[in-house]
Amino acid sequence: MQLLERLLDLENARDPSGVGQARSQLLDRLADLAGPWIRNEQASEDPRLEVERMGLAPEDASPTVHELAEALADRYGTVMIRLFEDAVALLDSRGGTRVLSLDGRRHPLGRGVGGRVLETEDRLAIKMVGAGWQRLDAFFKQQGRLVRTTELVVRSQPSVKFRTIYDRPQGDAASDPRHARSRGSAPSTALRIVPPDRRLGERLRGRVEIQTLIIDPLVAEVEFFLDGKRIRRARRPPFTTRIVLADPPREQRLEALARDREGSYRGSDEIVLNQIDRLFAVRLAQIRSVQANGVPAIRVAASVSLPGSATLQRVEFYRSEHLVATRHSFDGEGTPGTARTVAVEALIEEGRPDDFIRVVARLADGREREDAKLLQGSEIDIRLVQFQVLVTDHDGNPAGRLSPEHFAIREQGMEPRAVDVHTARDVGLVLGLAIDSSDSMLPTWGRLKQIARGFLRSTLTPGDRAFLVDFDDTVSLAQPLTGDRQLLSARLDRLIPFGGTALNDGLLFALLQYRREPGRRALIVVTDGFDEHSRSRPHQSTDLARRLGLPIYFIELDAAAESAATSIDGFVAANPTSGRQRRQARKRLIEISEQTGGRLFHIAVDAGTTGWTDRIREVFDLIEADLRRQHVLTYYRTEPLGTPIEPEIRMTRQDLKLRSVVPLEAIQ
Repeated sequence: MQLLERLLDLENARDPSGVGQARSQLLDRLADLAGPWIRNEQASEDPRLEVERMGLAPEDASPTVHELAEALADRYGTVMIRLFEDAVALLDSRGGTRVLSLDGRRHPLGRGVGGRVLETEDRLAIKMVGAGWQRLDAFFKQQGRLVRTTELVVRSQPSVKFRTIYDRPQGDAASDPRHARSRGSAPSTALRIVPPDRRLGERLRGRVEIQTLIIDPLVAEVEFFLDGKRIRRARRPPFTTRIVLADPPREQRLEALARDREGSYRGSDEIVLNQIDRLFAVRLAQIRSVQANGVPAIRVAASVSLPGSATLQRVEFYRSEHLVATRHSFDGEGTPGTARTVAVEALIEEGRPDDFIRVVARLADGREREDAKLLQGSEIDIRLVQFQVLVTDHDGNPAGRLSPEHFAIREQGMEPRAVDVHTARDVGLVLGLAIDSSDSMLPTWGRLKQIARGFLRSTLTPGDRAFLVDFDDTVSLAQPLTGDRQLLSARLDRLIPFGGTALNDGLLFALLQYRREPGRRALIVVTDGFDEHSRSRPHQSTDLARRLGLPIYFIELDAAAESAATSIDGFVAANPTSGRQRRQARKRLIEISEQTGGRLFHIAVDAGTTGWTDRIREVFDLIEADLRRQHVLTYYRTEPLGTPIEPEIRMTRQDLKLRSVVPLEAIQ
């Protein structure tokens, strides 16, 4: 007798002890199927192709067959199988959740669809019936993979059959789903070095504390190397050390190597301290007096060093503060290719002996470099400083149409004049999206992903880039920095809610992705707001967020605002977070968002209504408005290299408020 039949007989006979034993046996049999799975595209059959192979003429084929096949192809990208004491839940790649009791009875699932669980000796089968159609899915393990066979029958049409093959996330074939994510971590992402604290423009010297973010839970010790020489081995969390840097400062390479308890290599990370970016640079090669049409003039020659991926947008020549020439054409050498040096010349009127000549090179991604010399021949040190700013009116709305006259700058007793204020259209955006994919996000998952995909499509313009961080009880880089919106959407679809929450780790890991990336910056973190599993200390992410200064937007989805549990399609997700714990967590998120010029949006999730989804859309729209109204403020400074950059910037108009000021090279 099948276990489900026996369970039904015991329930009808009102035998509680027998029911409990039968359920336990059934859950043990199905346990190997539980957890997250990702479709193996090469090994799986496409339901749309199987429909085409039926050989039906288009006019004879029921549109419902094609519609259902299209929907299945879209939703079968991932599957999460969850087991409860008396039910099984399936979550698809679009966030759709179906929960069925293990009693073998037929249960309504909404929209006229009913379903029941069938069970045989070696597999779990689920039968679903709708208006004019029925579908039978069978799940079983084969050589460490999950196999899903599907038979679809629509009215009187021949049945369509296909197989979908799934692997564990990140290639892990472990049978225990609780460790599928952690044991699947690639060694290269086992840990990250947290760059040491420094002020903008400061060069580090002497004793410096080094912290790490441990991503792989199997890491048991970390070795630190400075310029190739081992300096310390840390065997206990939080795996920190102190190093002694050269004085006077110079470039030095720091490496951290992680091992497990058996001494096996788990991964490594390295950073360059006091790095000077020599990949993109501009130098005044020659300044000489000439005659132009019988009038004294100056011929200025500059050389621009470009990395292979860079696009040179323009080169500007200044005599003191006055723009005197601009070059946009570079004989094809300004477009991406190999690393190269571009020669650029300008002829300008002769000036006073105490004038200086300055040349500024600008790339398409917004980066700028400059060089300057006095006409009398001695070189002076003038550098361009860039700050990302967000200015609002009294109502908190982002302000536009800003000009240099709207800003007052004071630094080192001097009052440098703002040179330019670039709009968001002029400087590319580097956007981070960190998504909490823990169990507690299940009730919101489908609608949240749909809204996030729309936000990425509308926000990212040509020249903008984004990355995607996935965190539950561990963290991973779901998609490195890219400008491909379709790729970001596809990676977003592959995320599966599973496990606990490591909010501190997710935030710190996301911040580390900005290391030397040029352009405007912003980070969006979507979470339930409560941290249970972080390995890093809370102050690590808070300190780095403060140092970076980039605006961090938190979207806190509070399913506990409705009750201690939230249901969707019959699924019940326990939320044990106490009100006091949630208030403490929210207080920290508020502090970080206020320190960085971002915002915290708290949204109470009521699974029984759709109002909360409208609120999420409104929040993403507000963030998009902020990003479109970001500006980049530039000015020049003459302090020696290595002097910390700590300007005081304020608005000259009383009706404007400077909400955030972000140095665009705050971390290296």
